[in-house]
Amino acid sequence: MEPGLKQRLTGAAVLVILAVIFIPMLLDTAKEDQQDMGGTNIPAQPADMPAPPEEDFSSRVVPLPQPPPTTPTEETESAEPAPVVEGPAPESTATAKVPPMPEITNEDQANRVGVTAWVVQLGSFSSEDNAQALNQKLRDAGFKAFVEPLHQDGSTAYRVRVGPELKRSDADGINERLKTTMQMEGIIVHYP
Repeated sequence: MEPGLKQRLTGAAVLVILAVIFIPMLLDTAKEDQQDMGGTNIPAQPADMPAPPEEDFSSRVVPLPQPPPTTPTEETESAEPAPVVEGPAPESTATAKVPPMPEITNEDQANRVGVTAWVVQLGSFSSEDNAQALNQKLRDAGFKAFVEPLHQDGSTAYRVRVGPELKRSDADGINERLKTTMQMEGIIVHYP
């Protein structure tokens, strides 16, 4: 086929396609059916519904707490230092034994979101009565103590905790007061 004939046929095809698209648009004078949005299907508000609270909500970015400084474990303290080898390094070097990270066993701790605080945990009891007795003893001494149940593997443990405090240094101070006044030493943990 001649190049001129190809160009004429291509041009004619383009013109037919444009005509099919734009001529109906130009000739269509009928107005589209517009529905009147006069009614609604939303039911009316009940008369006995209480008014919403007039609280002012705000959003803010809360920095995550820094992890506590790591302390050497008994395993690393009692380990003998590695011998010093002079000359080229051996092909296989022994690496220091790193204790594995503890697994999070409580689902609430795994889904931690927002502000976290610090508490001093003084004990974990299988008997709720023992936990409540220690809780009452701490409250009588002026500490903000509470009992928190932990449901795990079909059993329940009751943790006695003091706090919470937003700063770890405040929780450290509570732990020191517990040592001096109650002769009890606890561990400082994240809360919740």
